[in-house]
Amino acid sequence: MPGTTKSDRILAELQLLGEREDIVDVEEARVKIVVFTLDEVHYAFYGEKVREILPPMEICPVPGTPPFIAGLVNIRGDVESVVDIRSFLRMPAAADIQGLIALAADGDVRSGILVDAVLDVVDVPEGAIRPPLPTLDDAVREFVAGSVEYGDRNVTLLDIGTIFGKIAA
Repeated sequence: MPGTTKSDRILAELQLLGEREDIVDVEEARVKIVVFTLDEVHYAFYGEKVREILPPMEICPVPGTPPFIAGLVNIRGDVESVVDIRSFLRMPAAADIQGLIALAADGDVRSGILVDAVLDVVDVPEGAIRPPLPTLDDAVREFVAGSVEYGDRNVTLLDIGTIFGKIAA
């Protein structure tokens, strides 16, 4: 190309290279998760299953219920059960049944789930959810949907549907 400067030739080559590359910008689907703690261990639920986070309130124990039922609460006139999922996760029962309550629903089942603290509600890419850790106890693994990184921690993602299925059985 006589009569063109070196910079013009370089720009023309770069433009040709850019036209040949097919750049596809696809944003990965994201899911909302609710990160919480039980006995200082980090867990999460899929956010679509959690309806609201309730402040600590009086939980009325019900005699004769299984150990995983902490009791009942009155939420704006509706009576809801509260579940302590520690027994499913092979953790000792809560010494105090006071704590935040994650009101969750899956299908026709709705219940509160006792948690120590809610740390965050975040959107994560679907691809960031990995299979459960192989080191998990088999009895606990049935309640685990996967694991995800949160900050510098590995967080176990629990399956509310499986937990509610075990309660209903």
